[in-house]
Amino acid sequence: MEVLTIISWIFLAIGLVSCIIVYLDVNLGRYQAMPIMNLAWVITSIYMGIIGLFMYFRYGRASGKPMMHEMHHDHAAMKGGCEHHMMKPKPMWVQVFISSTHCGAGCGLADIVSELLIYFAGITLWGASIWASFFIDYGFAVVFGLAFQYLNIKPMKPDTPALQVFWDAVKADILSLTSFQIGMYAWMLAIYFIFHGQVLADSAFYWFNIQIGLILGLFTTYPVNYLLIKTGIKVPCAH
Repeated sequence: MEVLTIISWIFLAIGLVSCIIVYLDVNLGRYQAMPIMNLAWVITSIYMGIIGLFMYFRYGRASGKPMMHEMHHDHAAMKGGCEHHMMKPKPMWVQVFISSTHCGAGCGLADIVSELLIYFAGITLWGASIWASFFIDYGFAVVFGLAFQYLNIKPMKPDTPALQVFWDAVKADILSLTSFQIGMYAWMLAIYFIFHGQVLADSAFYWFNIQIGLILGLFTTYPVNYLLIKTGIKVPCAH
C-alpha cells in the first residue's frame, strides 16, 4: 500500500500542477468564447493531468482575445450546446472530446464536492459511504451538470425564457452526465470490493482512484456525446 500511496501522491501532484498551468494560461487573457469553458478546462486538467494539459494546449487553447463577437448564432447553436465561433473546424473526435470534458467538468466538480461532504458529515447507507455516494454524487452531478450547460446556452439565447433554456440544458446534458457517472461508479465500486471497503476519503489513494474514475467517466460519456451531437440534440463545445 505504501507504493500505491506514493504513486497516488505523484498523480495528484501532476493533476494539481496541470490545473494551475491551465488556470494561469487562461487568466493571461486566453479566455474561452463561453466563460464556463474556462473552468471546464481547469477541472479537466485536475483529473486528466498531462493528457488534459496536452489536449488544452493542442485543441482547447483560445487565441488570446475575446471571441464572443465571433460566435455564429445559427439555428444549431440555439438548440443547446456550447461555444460556436468562426474558425477552422476541429476533427469530429476532438469536438466530441471537448463536449465530453464540458460534461465531465460539471460531474467532476460535483463528485469532488459531494465526496468531501459525505466524508466530513460521516454519511453512510447500508453501513457504507459508497452506497450513499452513488445517490448523493448523482444528485450533485445533475445540479452542477445542468448549471454548466445552462451557462453555456443562455449567452446564445439571451431573449429566451429561463425555463426554456433550462429544458434545452436537460436535453443536451442529462444523458451525457448520467453515462459519465456510470463510468465513475463502476471504477469506485471495483476498488471498494477489491480493497474490502478499506479505501477511504482521508487517503491519497482514494483521490487517485477518483481521478481514474473520472477518466473512465469521460470514456463512457464519449459515445453518448457523439450520438447527441450527430442527432443534433447537442451542439459541440468546439468547432
